[in-house]
Amino acid sequence: MKVAPAGILLVLAFALLVAEPAHAFTCIQVETCLTPCLTYLTGQQPGPTPACCDGVRRLKNMGITPAERQFACNCVKHAAAHFPNLKDDAVSDLPRLCATPLPFPISLEFDCSK
Repeated sequence: MKVAPAGILLVLAFALLVAEPAHAFTCIQVETCLTPCLTYLTGQQPGPTPACCDGVRRLKNMGITPAERQFACNCVKHAAAHFPNLKDDAVSDLPRLCATPLPFPISLEFDCSK
């Protein structure tokens, strides 16, 4: 099953609604980093592509302060809500598979308020 470009645009439009200008980045920027990962996250591909890992590396520079980390975590969860076929273990394994530890968790199940 391929992800339609219209679906990605819908997610990006939703992200614009939840983006908070007080942060150094927006949800759109977080989601743009993860867009190349959709084929892996939806099980269409056995592992992340180099473009996906490049996006994960860009995420590493986001989420410096605790408030930014919580915001970035919520951005991932909001985007994932629009793709019900995402596999949580694939999402949470991205930092390990791309050899890029992140300053915030990316998981569909994680409570970002903690």
